[in-house]
Amino acid sequence: MFDFEKVSASKFYVAPPVERVVEFSPPGIDIDNIAKVLSLAVDAKATSVSAYDGYAQVAGRTNFRLTYLDREGGARGVDYNADFTVKAEGEFGAEDSVSADIRIVESDAQAGAGLTLSAVLEVQVSAVGRREVELLADADGCYRTTKSMYLPSYISSKSISLPFDEEFNAGGEIGSVLGLSINTAVKRAEATDDGATVGVQLFATVTYVQGGDILRKNFNIELEEDVGLDGAQMGDAIMADVSVTHSKIVLQGVTDDNVIRLEGELQVKIRAFRCAEVRAVDDMFYLTNEVEISYSSEDFVCYDGCGTFVEKVTGTATLGDNRAAAVAINALPYAGCYTSKAYVDEDGKLIVEGVVNTDVIYSDENGYNSVRTEVPFALSIDSQKPFSKDVCVKCTVTDIAASVRREREIDIDLTLAVEARGFSHVTAQYISSVEIGEEKPHNTSAVSLYIARGDDRLLDLCKALTAMPEDIMAQNPALTFPLNEGERVVYFRHVAI
Repeated sequence: MFDFEKVSASKFYVAPPVERVVEFSPPGIDIDNIAKVLSLAVDAKATSVSAYDGYAQVAGRTNFRLTYLDREGGARGVDYNADFTVKAEGEFGAEDSVSADIRIVESDAQAGAGLTLSAVLEVQVSAVGRREVELLADADGCYRTTKSMYLPSYISSKSISLPFDEEFNAGGEIGSVLGLSINTAVKRAEATDDGATVGVQLFATVTYVQGGDILRKNFNIELEEDVGLDGAQMGDAIMADVSVTHSKIVLQGVTDDNVIRLEGELQVKIRAFRCAEVRAVDDMFYLTNEVEISYSSEDFVCYDGCGTFVEKVTGTATLGDNRAAAVAINALPYAGCYTSKAYVDEDGKLIVEGVVNTDVIYSDENGYNSVRTEVPFALSIDSQKPFSKDVCVKCTVTDIAASVRREREIDIDLTLAVEARGFSHVTAQYISSVEIGEEKPHNTSAVSLYIARGDDRLLDLCKALTAMPEDIMAQNPALTFPLNEGERVVYFRHVAI
C-alpha cells in the first residue's frame, strides 16, 4: 500500500577554521654566519586527514625556505620541514570523506642565540558524507499529491598523478639554487559522460645565484587531462583539488652553460556531484479512514560547480627613509595569497577581498637587501553565468613581477587565478511514516460550506469536506488553486435531479 524508498544523498560540511602555530629551530645551523635574512617563504600541506565522530584529525608538513646573506656577502638558501597535527572539532562522521585547506597567515624568522622559524597556519577541514533518506515515494488506494525535491548526490571520485617538467637555459654557470616556490590553480573542471576534463596551471619561481648575482626564473606550465569517472554525466558538477606531491630542481648542461630543469608531480583529486530531482508524496487523503502522517525535514547543500577567473592586481612597496635607494629588483622568491572576504553582491557580482604577500629582494648601493610587502586587493568579478549566493573562493598567484619606479618605490604586478566554488542550500521535507487510523464518521449533511483560509489546496478541501477531488471539482469547475482567503466553496452531497 505504501511504497517507501531509501534515497542516497550527500552532506557537505565545512568546519570553522583552526589556527596552529608552528615553530622550528633548525639544528646545526651556524647562526653567526647569518648576516641578513632576505626572505622566508613558507608553505604547508596536509599529509593525512582522518574523520571521526565529532572531529577530524589533520597531520601535515610545513616547509620553510630561508634565503640569507652570509658574513662574506654570499647568498645562501636552505630548506627545512616541520611536521604538525591539528584537531578540528565539528559535525563530522567517522565515514565522511574529508580534506583540509591550509593557508599561511604569517611567518617570521628570529635570530638570537639560535634561529627560530615560525608560521601561523589556518586549517579548514571540509567533509562530504553519504546519507540515506527514507521517504514515501508512492501510495495506493488514496488521493495523494506529489512534489519534486532536489537532493545532492556524490557520484564518484578519482585521484590521478600529473608529471610536469620544463627547462631553462641559464646561459652561464649557476653557483647555487636558493629556493623553489610553486603555486597551483585549477583552471578547468568539467564533466563528460563517464569522465571529466581537468585543466591545471602551475606557476613556479626558482631563485638562484649566477656569477655572484641573485636571479629568478618563472615557470608557467599548463596541464590538461581527460579522466574516466564512473557514473559521471554531462552537466554534473566537478570538484578538483590539486597538490604538489614532489618537486625538484636539476642542474644540467655543461660548464658555463647550465640548464635549470624543473620536474615533479601533481596529485589531482576529482569528485563528481549531482543535484538530482526526486519525486515523493507530499500529502494524502483517505475518504474512509483517518491518516496520521509524520514528516521529517533535513537541510542539504548542493555543490553547483566552479569557475576560474584571471584578474590583474598592482601594488607598491615603499622603502623607509632609513634605507638606501633601490637600484634593481633581483628576485621575488614566493607569492602567497590570503582571501579575507568573498561574497555575491546585490548585482550578482562576485566580490573578493584579500592580500598578497611577498618578499622583494633588491640591490642598493650597499649590496643586497629585501623588503616584505603586502598588496591588498578588492575585485569585482562579473560572469555570464550567475554566481551562487554562497561561494568559497581560493586565490592563487600565477605570475608576479616587480620594478623600481622611484628610488624608494617598487611597483608590483600580479596575476591572480580566482577559483570560485558555488553552493546552494536546499531543504528536503518528506513523509517519513504513515499510519491508517480509525474509520471516519460518515457526513450525512446535504450541503457543506468551506471558507478558505488562504493558500488552500484541493487536498485541504477534500479533508475538510470529506469528499473526493473529482466530486468537488465536478460541482465547482471554476476553482483555481491555491484558494484566496475568504473564498467560499459549496459542496452538495445529495443533488436533486
